[in-house]
Amino acid sequence: MISIKKIAKEYELKIFNLTKNNIKKFIEKYGEISEEDSINNAYLFDDCIILGFYDNPELKRAAFFHELGHTLVTESFERLVNNDELLIEYEAWIQGLKVAKKYKYNFSNKTFKYILQSTNSYYKDALKAYYKKPKRKCRKNKNLQQKFNTNSKNKKIFQN
Repeated sequence: MISIKKIAKEYELKIFNLTKNNIKKFIEKYGEISEEDSINNAYLFDDCIILGFYDNPELKRAAFFHELGHTLVTESFERLVNNDELLIEYEAWIQGLKVAKKYKYNFSNKTFKYILQSTNSYYKDALKAYYKKPKRKCRKNKNLQQKFNTNSKNKKIFQN
């Protein structure tokens, strides 16, 4: 089986594995992110996939393929879904898993549970963002109300 380093190279990507020794270098180069945020998490910055702290190497590989999947999500797809972050994240998983299959990587049920938890976290974030939007107020159409109120036939129907 081909290594993820070779796969990354084929896609003109670099891999940066976070460790306790190099996290400061990462923060300097890519911005502030805590060690806690890097547990079972991966990131894509430009042409570099940052792999956080994983106890399970299979989860780490799945995260790699997801981030690789982000590089395969097309701008036309993003426009098609109105840049909906949730749908883009789903598409990145789909694209990444297709590449994994191409290179004969198989994942356990535990890894698919991780993927589902990950996609659920996007869904929860999307819901939070949706409910933070200001609600549309219903504007009453006064002309229609006046017309309705003056129509005696309508009044009789609704009085019964």
